[in-house]
Amino acid sequence: MLTARPHRFVALLAATTIVAGAAFVAGVRAATPAVAEFFDDSQVQTIDFTINSRDWQSLKDHYLDNDYYPCDFKWRDQVVRNVGIRSRGTGSRSGAKPGLRVDFDRFTTKQTFLGTLKSFILRNQTQDASNMHERIGMLLYQRLGVPAVRETYARVYVNNTYSGLYTIVESPDKAYLDRIYGDKDGHLYKYDYNAGDSPWFFQSIGDDPAQYVPHPFKPETHEDDPQPEFVRNFIRIASTDSDAVWRSNLASYIDWENFAKHIAVEAFIADQDGFNGDYGVNNFYWYRWTNKNLFSWIAWDKSEAFKSAPTQNVFHNVLEGDPARRNRLSARAMTLDDVRNMYLDALLALAASAGERDPAAPDDTRGWMEREIDRDYQQIRDLVYADSEKPFTNEEFEQAVESLRTFARIRPGSVVTQVNTFRRR
Repeated sequence: MLTARPHRFVALLAATTIVAGAAFVAGVRAATPAVAEFFDDSQVQTIDFTINSRDWQSLKDHYLDNDYYPCDFKWRDQVVRNVGIRSRGTGSRSGAKPGLRVDFDRFTTKQTFLGTLKSFILRNQTQDASNMHERIGMLLYQRLGVPAVRETYARVYVNNTYSGLYTIVESPDKAYLDRIYGDKDGHLYKYDYNAGDSPWFFQSIGDDPAQYVPHPFKPETHEDDPQPEFVRNFIRIASTDSDAVWRSNLASYIDWENFAKHIAVEAFIADQDGFNGDYGVNNFYWYRWTNKNLFSWIAWDKSEAFKSAPTQNVFHNVLEGDPARRNRLSARAMTLDDVRNMYLDALLALAASAGERDPAAPDDTRGWMEREIDRDYQQIRDLVYADSEKPFTNEEFEQAVESLRTFARIRPGSVVTQVNTFRRR
């Protein structure tokens, strides 16, 4: 049973403080772990929250609200006091097992964790019975050479009681931008789709910049000067300029390789809720580089990936399907020979990577993706079984994992066949 935590944690809270990013326990200075250790996916991390029981119940009762509550946070011997947590998510919100945003500087100005982290996400995986879609998706971005947020699993305890298996997700923020791009002073936007919003397919919304920012593009940096005209200009050019000037006018706004690889991963994992999703555009961040027009895509939330058939068309919602529901930018990009080839080459690279055999185990017929699924399964199975707050049964968990294994076996070959067939036309 994973229920109670040893009471020594309470005593440790009283004896441990964080001073200038280093931990001091009983007056002895301990080396501060690197942030990479917090995201180390070779093991399941353990996170403890100590929070007023009434506040925790209020957060769960009002899980649709974004109100922050103070608490103390512990990972290993690192304790951070007066941290802010709130319920988060769109379709994943839950009063039984809340998804959480953890902000270290919400109540204490400039407070960080491990020197640089201001925040992170604890994804509750209420929309993914396997608990793996998000992590596997982000690993495929990385294997393609596309930067992606770091993720790992965590057992979470609240007031010494096991509250379930979560996924730690790195926040796309200035620390992330600096780590990935070496440029953190540009403008970061989150595409913020709300329940009830009409589906959007990257068509122009109008000439008024306020129709784009702060909604649906929520500024995550420079909130007082979000410069919405750059967002408007990009979308207006992409969706309305004539073929004669379209590519030249877009040149300063888009890195075609970044874009082609971003949508290729989503197509490979059959993401129902991504940039070319079944419900319109969703789940990405945009970073506009400092003093430039250039926007880069940052992947986000892959809980709705891997749920379609492993033979799904790689041009789904791009060149295939209802024309009215095709993404305007993606469909138009596929008319450019070099961009289309970037996309197809990325799909072939993903197929090769996902199906790559282990050279150290010649008798193992599994590809990389299936091996990764099995590794994750071994890490989390007992924790999922012990999670009494998950919105699915243990049998549904097992079925979801097996479905993901089937996807991993079939998808690489299906993609290779589709790409080769398309190129022979």
